[in-house]
Amino acid sequence: MGNKKTLLALGFFLIFGVMSLLIGSEATPPSPVVKITPELKEKFPLKPHHEKLSFKCVDCHAEQGDDPENFKAIDDKGCLSCHKTKQYLADRLKFMDALHVNPHNSIHDGPKLYCDECHFEHKKSDNMCLSCHSNDVKIWMRPTP
Repeated sequence: MGNKKTLLALGFFLIFGVMSLLIGSEATPPSPVVKITPELKEKFPLKPHHEKLSFKCVDCHAEQGDDPENFKAIDDKGCLSCHKTKQYLADRLKFMDALHVNPHNSIHDGPKLYCDECHFEHKKSDNMCLSCHSNDVKIWMRPTP
């Protein structure tokens, strides 16, 4: 009988140990905390729609540490983690396709432009279309968010 209890206890500890290892390996380390000061907000302002969502630096700059001075620009993958796909964005403005004025489905590039060719988070965005179409674009396009 004592032998069964010993085997049962060993089995329990073995299972418990393996489960602890498995659960521990799936745990993600906590995100670094960036203290958002008024000076930081002034230096790295957020777009109003992102500020309204209470975004924090590490929401976009994941795994980049805790010093915003060292953060790298995020790429399309970072933008599209929230904004779905380039095709989704193009389809949202599909009504503009008839006049070939859909900025996310450009007559020149289709839905293939990099997000940061027009959109910037911490400074004024730039409507790339205006570089060639400075007179006609103002008629149909709002400021770039």
